[in-house]
Amino acid sequence: MVEEGDHVRSAPPALFDNEEIYRLIIENSRDLIRVIDTDFNFVYVSPSHETLLGYTVDEMMHTASLNILHPDDKDVALSMHRQMVSKITSMDGLFRFQCKNGQWITLETRGKSLVKEGKIVGVVTIGRDVTRRLHMEQEVQQYQEQLRFLAFHDPLTKLPNRLLFFEETDLAIQDAVHSGQDLALLFIDCDNFKSINDAYGHGLGDDVVKELGRRLSNSVLNHDSVARMGGDEFTVLLRYIDSPKEVVEAVHRILRGTQALWEINGHSLELTVSIGIAMYPSDGRDTRTLIRNADEALYHAKNRGKNTYVFYDSSVRP
Repeated sequence: MVEEGDHVRSAPPALFDNEEIYRLIIENSRDLIRVIDTDFNFVYVSPSHETLLGYTVDEMMHTASLNILHPDDKDVALSMHRQMVSKITSMDGLFRFQCKNGQWITLETRGKSLVKEGKIVGVVTIGRDVTRRLHMEQEVQQYQEQLRFLAFHDPLTKLPNRLLFFEETDLAIQDAVHSGQDLALLFIDCDNFKSINDAYGHGLGDDVVKELGRRLSNSVLNHDSVARMGGDEFTVLLRYIDSPKEVVEAVHRILRGTQALWEINGHSLELTVSIGIAMYPSDGRDTRTLIRNADEALYHAKNRGKNTYVFYDSSVRP
């Protein structure tokens, strides 16, 4: 018995049947929904294609799907399509499509086998435009890479700075422990650099530093490292050393490369460098010790008349 004031809930009316609901969802979706047959032809495309790609539904239906797909993405798309029409499965991918105005957009796409009466008759795909998101992610990544570069590289020469050189040398020492090979750390500076600044100004002095960095980089092997410590001071890490003779050969390449006449901003300069050398593990087993001892050897090279090199010797103190 129902008392006065009670409410009787009746079943909601069936406003739409299932087919109409699905059609409303599809036709008002911003995502690109399409049905592709087993031969990779469009069987159905949603109206959102015109909003996003610029093609009318009729134009899309008369356009081979591969024609608007980026050439570099076609093989992947065809491979995924073959898999989805050969067995019931779903797959995801990123694909670039050309709009009617010639621009390219990237769709994050999910495809699924379309089955009718137990037989695969095609593929249903839903694509979402992620062009802007990917662009923003790329900008963030580039910005992060730029920040890292600025943090670990010298702004004048673009070479690794002290921080990165310490990091690289620490890793090289760890590798040397396992390989049993030696390392050599060179400490280098330009002879009489102060006189260049005094005579020509700091602007030309900066150009000399950049040129010195370039010449040092061109004088070493690909697996070796050059860094700027500051001012006119540079360090070089020589990896995979089997004998001091290899170090001497590398040092001679550097001396030859730096002794050639320097033509900078209309000035012909005769410049040389001095080099101090410390060996791992005999002259130090950590980066800081090797740099300190190479710097000490550089001091002795200066005292010997410059334009030369000296190996660190713990028995000789300045």
